[in-house]
Amino acid sequence: MKPSPISEMASPRRVLTLLLTAFPLGSWGAAFRKPSAAASCRNLPGDAAWPSQSQWAQLNSTVGGRLIATVQLASVCHTPNINSAACKQVEDAWHYADEHVRAPAEFLAPYFQNQSCDPFSRTNQPCVLGNYAQYSINVVGISDVQAGIKFAQDNNIRLTIKNTGHDLLGKSTGKGALSLWTHNLNSIEWLDQYSGDASYSGKAVRLGAGVMTQDVFTAANQRNVRVVTGTCPTVGVAGGYTSGGGHGIFTSKYGMAADNVLEWEVVTAAGVHLVATPTSNADLYWALSGGGGGTFAVVLSMVTRVYSDGPIAGASLSFDVNSAGSVSKFWDGVATFQSSLSAVVDAGAVVSYSLTTTALTLYGVALPDANTSTLDSVMQPLTTAMSNIGINLQVAKTQHTGFLDYYNYYFKTAVTTTPAAQITGGRLIPRSLMQDLTKAKAVGQTFRTAVEAGFVGICDAVNANQPHLHDNAVNPIWRSAVLHCIFIRMWDFTIPRSDMVAYQNTLSNTIMPQIEAATPGGGAYLNEANFQQANWQSNFYGSSYTRLKQIKDQVDQGGVFYAQTAVGSEEWMENFEQRLCPA
Repeated sequence: MKPSPISEMASPRRVLTLLLTAFPLGSWGAAFRKPSAAASCRNLPGDAAWPSQSQWAQLNSTVGGRLIATVQLASVCHTPNINSAACKQVEDAWHYADEHVRAPAEFLAPYFQNQSCDPFSRTNQPCVLGNYAQYSINVVGISDVQAGIKFAQDNNIRLTIKNTGHDLLGKSTGKGALSLWTHNLNSIEWLDQYSGDASYSGKAVRLGAGVMTQDVFTAANQRNVRVVTGTCPTVGVAGGYTSGGGHGIFTSKYGMAADNVLEWEVVTAAGVHLVATPTSNADLYWALSGGGGGTFAVVLSMVTRVYSDGPIAGASLSFDVNSAGSVSKFWDGVATFQSSLSAVVDAGAVVSYSLTTTALTLYGVALPDANTSTLDSVMQPLTTAMSNIGINLQVAKTQHTGFLDYYNYYFKTAVTTTPAAQITGGRLIPRSLMQDLTKAKAVGQTFRTAVEAGFVGICDAVNANQPHLHDNAVNPIWRSAVLHCIFIRMWDFTIPRSDMVAYQNTLSNTIMPQIEAATPGGGAYLNEANFQQANWQSNFYGSSYTRLKQIKDQVDQGGVFYAQTAVGSEEWMENFEQRLCPA
């Protein structure tokens, strides 16, 4: 369903507007209020201090008619807006990312959707906004962000940032919020010779905040180059993906996405438009490069390194309880397989696989700049170790001319047909544990507990300890990890919500604590994790957290930016009515 604007929504401009607001930057310090240390709870609709309709109309005029009042996609399934045909389309698409990422206030976290308006609840149950933002600004340039920040501060209302809403931790939404929707900042500018402040002078690309992975795939393929991204096509590359670290099939060759960033273009909490590089606004550059999105500044664009494309060798394999001969032999095989992965990733490969109660399915090995003969040699120690315990692996190998050819073969169908609505918990597992077979077996038993409880394991074996130009805030645990595993359960909208909440609580209170106990020295990837993660500061950010919090306090003294589990979020809490208040 088309979002409802206060005035007719302008067509999104497809280039990143770099014109400064009519206000000189020097005047913004006076224009923006600095909230006191004893900031009050954020206002909600119905409060006496909530902005009037005339104030919202003025904001709409300021941002060129691009202020959008939230009308949820599933409102066509509920009284008084029922449209059966439209509702069926929403229902069919609800589990997947595409429709949600293109709507200004929608997001992918079903727990936070809270059944306030979905296509599966009773039709006579009217929609309420609940945790959805009240209004969104369709951001097309700097002045839109500045106007949104100022309005939120002047009226003491919650401010959120949504790119694609590809977030399972509830970061990109909030009750009563004004949302900065950056999805339409989708320009791509190729730089043959980067000449910024970073000590790098090669090829690069400037990506607007709204550019999605699939857009980068296509554009990079046309230029025969590689950009470090993930594999999900609808993720915003310059959004929370890269600012949270960003892993993908090139991690074992080029490091994390954040390791490749040369500069960030942002608007700060004070409304200042600036560029952060390793030598200019260096603390902000450091924090944005791995310290998480939605909390330090509003990203308009980033510049990242580009690499020449080339051949990629790929492989897949699987084994199950039947081929192993017994359940116990299968789990011995899982431990042996996982303990053999360090040598594979140290050769530059990334290994992606899933784990259930009955099978381990390796659905993609990627070895860049190699042929299948080289891949054979890289995989041989693993296959030999498996053969030694009686599990003979049949490795199906393929040769690809470049990244997109490889991606389309191994990932395209899977990632576009897998539901995005899920419960998730994750763990980064140190290689020192997995190289010890006894410890690997202990870890494997906690994985067994997880899958027997109805969760599916999805793992990537990587070596993220690659050389990078500058220090950054990527969780240091990534550098010593060999496995990033998430445990997921697809959200079932046909059963009572209370049942799904019970699964969430099982994950938080039983499954993940057991995995954590078996993996001392590990952590979690802040973008693919449990929003109820205990000790999230140390698990998500590691030893970087102290400095990150110091930078947060410097660049956002009034707590303008808040996102759950983001740096500094411990200073705020949602009360019984989901109102954001000082903790």
